[in-house]
Amino acid sequence: MMKATFAIAIMAGALGLMACGTARQATLDAAIVGEHNTVGEHSPTNFIVTYDSVVGKAPLLRAIEQYDVSIIYDYHLIHGMALRKSDTMTLEETMARFRQVEGVLTVEYDHIIRLTDPVKPKIVDR
Repeated sequence: MMKATFAIAIMAGALGLMACGTARQATLDAAIVGEHNTVGEHSPTNFIVTYDSVVGKAPLLRAIEQYDVSIIYDYHLIHGMALRKSDTMTLEETMARFRQVEGVLTVEYDHIIRLTDPVKPKIVDR
């Protein structure tokens, strides 16, 4: 009888802890979404351009000079560049112009990802 009562007490305690963990996780989820939602956050001045390696970067370099854009970084392995827009155009206007440059494959926002943002742990059901 004593062993059965002890086993029931342990099971009840475990179920109670599981319920607390679920409530705590829901609170954590709400805090992460509410306080640290960085989806869609990007640099207001920088953008990333990739280009066709066959065409080369000569047309891109001409556009950089024409639109008074500065090179932040030249990615040699992926045939791309991080660029900073000029003060005379908006980021969207600048990106639209670079999409028209010969050999340019993609023009993307330079997204901001903070390494200090909390990471939502993955809960595995067993």
